[in-house]
Amino acid sequence: MRYEWILGCALLAAPLAQASAPVQPQGEPVVIGHRYRIASKVLGEQRTYIVHKPDAYDFSDQRYGVVILLDGDGHIHHVSATVEQLARNGRSEPMLIVGIENTDRQRDFTPPFAGTEGRPPGNVGGAAKFLSFIADELLPEIDRAYRTRPTRILIGHSYGGLFAVYTLFNRPDIFKAYIAVSPSLWWDDQALAKQADQFVIDHKDLQTAIYMTMGNEGGAMLGGAQKVIGSLASLRQTGANFQRWPEENHGSVVLRSVYEGMEWLNELYYTHDPARAYEEGGLQYFDKRFELISKYLGYEVKVPEHQLMQAQGYLQHVKRPQEARQVLQRVLELYPHSPGAHFELGKVYLALNDRPQGEAELKKTLALYPGHEGARKELEKIGVDPKSVVPETTVSPSGLRSYVGEYKYSDETSVVTMEQGKLFMKVANNKRELRARADGSFFAIESDREYTFNKKSGRVTSLTVQLVDFRYESRKVK
Repeated sequence: MRYEWILGCALLAAPLAQASAPVQPQGEPVVIGHRYRIASKVLGEQRTYIVHKPDAYDFSDQRYGVVILLDGDGHIHHVSATVEQLARNGRSEPMLIVGIENTDRQRDFTPPFAGTEGRPPGNVGGAAKFLSFIADELLPEIDRAYRTRPTRILIGHSYGGLFAVYTLFNRPDIFKAYIAVSPSLWWDDQALAKQADQFVIDHKDLQTAIYMTMGNEGGAMLGGAQKVIGSLASLRQTGANFQRWPEENHGSVVLRSVYEGMEWLNELYYTHDPARAYEEGGLQYFDKRFELISKYLGYEVKVPEHQLMQAQGYLQHVKRPQEARQVLQRVLELYPHSPGAHFELGKVYLALNDRPQGEAELKKTLALYPGHEGARKELEKIGVDPKSVVPETTVSPSGLRSYVGEYKYSDETSVVTMEQGKLFMKVANNKRELRARADGSFFAIESDREYTFNKKSGRVTSLTVQLVDFRYESRKVK
């Protein structure tokens, strides 16, 4: 019976074996990051690292904090996705992720092993050199190549978590925060963990934060982690958080740790309920909170626009337009080029029966964001033609066709098509109609981008893209 079943499967499979292999369709690559090389004098070897830039990096002049990720080749995918997801939802600051690829991880991540019991085979004890490589070679290179802030976070797992604690104890000035996942603090009979009490005595004024986790591991590994966290918790200005998840194993605990750790480390930025915070403390709550955050980090951190916008949205919903106006004016003090704030302020003024101010704010919205459909509809309601604010012109079909093609900037490809006599711009999965302000100059409906097609000898060669507060040139590739 079993023989017949196997034979039947073989006969069924035979035609499939003869069939030609499927032809995969051509697609566009999804770029997670770029790999770079650096010749390390400290290590005496060439090292590679992967850089993942935040979504908006190439389309702004903003500066970003840096995550140094150990075992970067194994973790860059999920760590970059986690940080981006948290940032998109206001739970974390967007950050540059720098994943260092390994050559000899045991050598690089471990302190010297002085004992005789439990010493693993292979190279050990290179942590001091590897730390010097990061601090004195890699980080300066990242600071030169990218727009960075001094906020730095080190993420390490297992031996990498051991190295994170080693870094804190030996050069605590380099990183502002640490995520140490299942750190191998059993190392050398918990030699590093035994230094924790003296470290606390020597660094009473240290301001840092460490998020340490453990899965189902126990024994000396768990004991070492508990000792380190217990000591660090006595530092008044240091945040020390330890989480244990027995349902996770040594490998699976990483993903959860990075999500929870990044959320916790960024908790100071995040206001869980801006409406409630406003009710309890008014605008002063936000100003005072971010004044303290700025003092802690050493540079100005503005109140995030989305927090104030949520508060004003609540105030509009409960019919308190005067207070909503005050919050929106505060937004515009901090973010004067915010189309959303001008638009909402225009609606608030109209609700207060102040037609001139409402119209003025809606016109400012279109000046910053010509394709803003909400502002266009509100202006039409009060009898103002949006074309009187943003003039439009007609371009001949042959003129429109000359702009059709693909344009490339950094990792972004923009595709211009012509459909039923109209021009469209597709960026990623977003497709928007283009309307002409003049021949060669367009704005996109429901997008904050404006476009100028550049010609040389009568042929379109590039595309200048104007965002609200950033401008870049995209070259024509097709």
